[in-house]
Amino acid sequence: MPKRPAVKTPSNVAKRPRVAATLDEKLDIVKRHEHRDGTSVIGRVHGLAPSTVHSIVKSADKIKEMAGSATPLTATKVTRFRDAEMESMERMLSKWIDDQTQHLKTE
Repeated sequence: MPKRPAVKTPSNVAKRPRVAATLDEKLDIVKRHEHRDGTSVIGRVHGLAPSTVHSIVKSADKIKEMAGSATPLTATKVTRFRDAEMESMERMLSKWIDDQTQHLKTE
């Protein structure tokens, strides 16, 4: 049996813009879910798809952990800093890759 043909979105149909929820919004979503609000209801309140709400609720522990740290609640992206040992290892790895690339070019 042949595969189903890929369904392509017509070019005249606008895609939803990608929106990054702030940490404060995510905390509100988690709180509403803990108070037994449904994902559809929460999604309508925040203008998000129910699947997005479900993903946020699924990572509730991480979100609460980020909120407990010194991260500002308005942050949409949380960055983590690497320790010096990891940074040193990455530099050495990068140098090794460059050396291997040069070695292959000379052969």
